[in-house]
Amino acid sequence: MTRIGSRWLGVLALLVMTAVPASAEWTKGTEAFRAKEWATAAKEFAEVTQTNPDYAGAYYMLGLSQSNQGKLSQALANLRKAVELDTANSAFKVALGQALLQAKQYSEAYSTLKGVSLDSLEAPHRSRFALIFAQAATKSNHASEAIQVLNNQTRADPRNPRLQQALGVAYDSIDDQVKAYAAFKRAYELGPKDQSSGRSAAYAAIAMARRARGEQEKARLYGEAAAIAEKLASSAPSFEHNLLAGEAWLGAQQFSKALPWFDKAQKQQSQNALVYFYRGQCYTSLNRFEQAISELQKALRMGPDSRIRTQIYNQLGYVCDKKKDYDCAISNYQEAGNSSMVAKMREKKGMAAQNLEAAKECSEFKRKIDALKVQISELEKLGESDEVKSLREQLPGLEATFRDRCR
Repeated sequence: MTRIGSRWLGVLALLVMTAVPASAEWTKGTEAFRAKEWATAAKEFAEVTQTNPDYAGAYYMLGLSQSNQGKLSQALANLRKAVELDTANSAFKVALGQALLQAKQYSEAYSTLKGVSLDSLEAPHRSRFALIFAQAATKSNHASEAIQVLNNQTRADPRNPRLQQALGVAYDSIDDQVKAYAAFKRAYELGPKDQSSGRSAAYAAIAMARRARGEQEKARLYGEAAAIAEKLASSAPSFEHNLLAGEAWLGAQQFSKALPWFDKAQKQQSQNALVYFYRGQCYTSLNRFEQAISELQKALRMGPDSRIRTQIYNQLGYVCDKKKDYDCAISNYQEAGNSSMVAKMREKKGMAAQNLEAAKECSEFKRKIDALKVQISELEKLGESDEVKSLREQLPGLEATFRDRCR
């Protein structure tokens, strides 16, 4: 069971333990349960089910004891029996529902917990129940019901970060990133020590930024993601947090801010291809092409998976294109399986060759015009006026042709 659920069910268990007449086995069972001696408790409560086969509370306590032993199948059987014998008891349904969640039997957990009225529970238990129900509802494709219950409970318990976190998960499951981000962000504000909420908020902001159409909105969301990620990385400088801060600044196109975070991540995982790929992207955008190529080649040597490998080769093709090294670009785009870019690079290579030949022709043409001017100047010095006149008449036409072809 989850930490919250175990504490809560422990309280409810104590209520059950004090609600029945004492017997030797029951007393021994309750004492062992309080002492967290689960095997002894289970043995004694099993005896009670034999002597009192119609008493639901005995099956409930047996199920809780077995659950704490990790005997989930046996716990489920006994908790189901408790609910069968006392269908009106909310505590039994909640225990069964949470055990079903442990067993990943989400549909049955949802249907079991749906039978519990939130109003039937005492106020201190309602937020805890809302969390359990929301998990079951979200996991069984009933996120709208989870959202309704959580929203209602956040009005009664507005400063509970776990309710906001669960609300974010529910909204995320229906791809409502705007509301998911707001809930995760609020959860992190209320519980800044909860790194999970912070990460969820940062990832949600990045997801929204990628979908945003306007550049200003993209920059705002990436900036918010970066601020959250930097806060996470400062309080807990893990690889994931450092990488996340770098990713957010990379998305915001703040490459100089992204690089230091990727440097930290690289020191923590020196064989991680993704870090080198991101560094290569930063250096590319900063027009530091040789460093970009070095980082991208290192990423390839790390043996990345096929998806990242393809991205790396595409990035290398882009860098080579920027350097006007079209053979290099063609080779890398071929490795990426990017046939359209291979064709485009071949076209650019052909155009570059034509431009080079044209440049050579223009250079030669200019040399001839300059030589003609020198010849005219020399003939003028010699007083050859007729020949000078003839050559001067040729000059405007040649210069016009040069301008048309070469400018």
